Amino acid sequence: MGGKMRRFRVLLADDDLQMLATINGLLEAEFDIVHMVSDGSSLIEAALRFSPDLIVTDISMPKMNGFEAVRQVQRSLPAIKSVFLTMHAAREYRREARSLGAGYVLKTSACEELTRTIHAVLQGAA
Repeated sequence: MGGKMRRFRVLLADDDLQMLATINGLLEAEFDIVHMVSDGSSLIEAALRFSPDLIVTDISMPKMNGFEAVRQVQRSLPAIKSVFLTMHAAREYRREARSLGAGYVLKTSACEELTRTIHAVLQGAA
């Protein structure tokens, strides 16, 4: 019996398909990517269907923004953690993310910060 750690299951949401591919590439070695979606409504459906450990989502997406989608997911599945990956550097957005208990990473820093932030959020240190 090897001491292999359980791989966390992650759901990705971004309306930029190139960005989804990039995030998938950054995370797939360390996490199980259970599904990828490109709008807020699909994010909710996928979260309910796959019950991931964590959601990495953009804020600005069609049909429903990331904040509202995460809020709705948390109502049904409060154990799911989330990290917002965004281009928005505004303080109000960071505050909103914090109020949801979520991590916050700017897309320009994704390579350096995303994996570290995911681990911090999963350990409850967001």
